[in-house]
Amino acid sequence: KVINEGTIKLRYGRSLGYAQYGDLAGKPVFHFHGSGGSRLEHPLDESILIDLKIRLISTDRPGHGLSDFQPDRKLLDWPDDVLQLADHLGIDTFYVLGWSAGGPYALACAYKLKERVLAGAVVSGFAPPDRPDPVEGYSLFPRLFMFSARHFHLLIKLFRKMAYSQVSGGKDIKIDCLIPVDKKILEKPENYKLYMADIREGYRQGWQGIALDDIIINNPWGFSLEDIQVRIDIWQGEHDQNVPLNHGKYQHKKIPNSRFNVVQN
Repeated sequence: KVINEGTIKLRYGRSLGYAQYGDLAGKPVFHFHGSGGSRLEHPLDESILIDLKIRLISTDRPGHGLSDFQPDRKLLDWPDDVLQLADHLGIDTFYVLGWSAGGPYALACAYKLKERVLAGAVVSGFAPPDRPDPVEGYSLFPRLFMFSARHFHLLIKLFRKMAYSQVSGGKDIKIDCLIPVDKKILEKPENYKLYMADIREGYRQGWQGIALDDIIINNPWGFSLEDIQVRIDIWQGEHDQNVPLNHGKYQHKKIPNSRFNVVQN
């Protein structure tokens, strides 16, 4: 249940969309969605947030949901948006949480906003693409996707344009790229309904913002993991096919104050 949502106007005139869940008086956690997602990402069982006294602030990245598209943006532009949202909400210090493609954005905030970020968590988040052997553990399609994001942006844009046509057509999307345990979760109607609502909202404005996200996280990030000073908790699925286990291992190796948790599945 959304307890508060809306947009704010940033310094340069763009709108930034967000939604809040859980306990408004609780510990503030800024959540950064996965690929093609939106501010609608939140725990289906929101009693978790209430019990833990968490104020979850889920955001729309530029070109997703209610947030205006930002051409030529960089990964390190995002912390400035988050900082303005935190100031707007009257939040001094906070935590960051990034899932999948949102992981790099959480790490960027931990790096750039070290005076404001208390700690962070990355769940199945991508590691920097300029590490040794960045395609280790990937099947053919993710390898080609990463290569295209580095060298052939037109192919990424074409892929996302096709995905937008499918999403905007109102048809249910078949999920084939998940391991059995994850597929089983999405077989539950309530989980699938939330997933589809999240993706459709992510593509609300079109495909451009999602395509740029792909390009950003698959090119050098502009900072080193070794320079992150706050504590980062890393959570990784043992058999994840979309973000292989070595991503989490690499982050744990490079981030000085980190804890690595492997989920057996």
